[in-house]
Amino acid sequence: MAPDNSDKAALNASITPTAMTNVALVVGAASNLGFQVLKRLTAVYRGKIYFTTEDVSTGYNIQETFEKCADVEFVQMDITYTKSIIKLRHHIQDLDERIELLINVTEYVATEKRLGHAEKVRRTLSVNFYGYINFGKLVYPILSDGARVVNVSGPAGLLATIQNEDIRRRISDPTLTEDELVAIMQEYEEAARKGVEKTEGWGMSVNAVSKVSLNAVTFLQHREWCDKGVVINCVNPGNMSTREGRKTAKVYEEGAKAILYLAMEAPLSIKGNFVWSNYNVIEWNTDPFVEVTSV
Repeated sequence: MAPDNSDKAALNASITPTAMTNVALVVGAASNLGFQVLKRLTAVYRGKIYFTTEDVSTGYNIQETFEKCADVEFVQMDITYTKSIIKLRHHIQDLDERIELLINVTEYVATEKRLGHAEKVRRTLSVNFYGYINFGKLVYPILSDGARVVNVSGPAGLLATIQNEDIRRRISDPTLTEDELVAIMQEYEEAARKGVEKTEGWGMSVNAVSKVSLNAVTFLQHREWCDKGVVINCVNPGNMSTREGRKTAKVYEEGAKAILYLAMEAPLSIKGNFVWSNYNVIEWNTDPFVEVTSV
């Protein structure tokens, strides 16, 4: 017996793909800056917002803060732990969702006392460099068409914070591959282990090298995903001290404004760029010791 029309309708519905729902994701909401980004986003984004923290109790405490004012959901994730990134991706995929806005505020902040220099370098790069690479590989495939991605960098991300001209040239090569960039950063790690990074022209600031490498990753990701309409930028939200307790909330509120501008308001012509805290696109090789005020 042939199925009636109602049976055909049910069959068609069962094989018709469900329309994807677009969502926003804030990675690293536990810091003062990350929290302010999430807070401002709930006021302007009309849709579901996911956020991540490494610590479960911190994540649930943040979720309680926004329980009555927005559709906000916490998902535990550690950017250095592949299994947790995959779990986040599967959670979003299983709900037939796609990420249309991704803000990555993750940053390594050393809290351990008497941490050796080489170990500090390793831990910093594991978050600020390798973490961003691995996260991009696993999560960018579930970005929606035309998605916006903002990687939060800092003033130390200017290329000229690295003194060696040859290293700057290699890192900023527009044909640079991910493997080549990883090899360059492994050279830095080796120099740090030997204690010769200053002699080789890397400088002594682990944070500066990690932010430069984060920006380089951002530009690589842009080149990889721009053909799919994805807009990827990095931003300096201002001088955010790692000693967060010494800063007022105003500093982080202002930093969040710059990030949200790039995420929600900036023209689509801004892509694959480094944007300063005053909303200007700047040359990556701008002098790091001169206040950047215009393009």
